[in-house]
Amino acid sequence: MPLLENDVVFAYLNEYDPNHDIAERIFQKLRNRQVNLDISSVSLIEMELIYRSEKMEDRLLKDLAAIAALPNVKYIALTPDMTVASVYLRQTLGLTFFDSHYAAVALNLDRKIISFDQAYDRVPGLTRIRPETI
Repeated sequence: MPLLENDVVFAYLNEYDPNHDIAERIFQKLRNRQVNLDISSVSLIEMELIYRSEKMEDRLLKDLAAIAALPNVKYIALTPDMTVASVYLRQTLGLTFFDSHYAAVALNLDRKIISFDQAYDRVPGLTRIRPETI
C-alpha cells in the first residue's frame, strides 16, 4: 500500500487549505473502503508538534479521532533502519526532517508515497503519487 504523507492529512483537516477538496476525495474513498493506505506513526508526532506550536492543541484530539476512525488505514511503526535511512536522506538529498522520515518509511514499504510535495521526486527508487490522481 502507498504511504499517505501528512500534507494530504493536513489538507483534509483544514477546509481552508487549497488542496482540501483533493484530500477530501481521498478520505471519502477511505471511508467507502475503496482504497487502502499506510500512514507513518511519525505523522502523529508531526501533528502534535504542529498543533502545539500553533497553539491549537484544543483541536488536536478531535482531529486525531477523525484520523483514527478511518477504515483501511494501517499505521506503520518507525524502526531503527528507517531512522538511519532518514538521516541519510537528509544528509544526501537535503530533505526536511519529516520528509526524510516519510521517504524512508515509504522506501521500506512499496516505494510509493502520496503527497503534494515535489521534494519526493528527488528520492531515487521512490514514486510520488500525486493526490489528485487517486
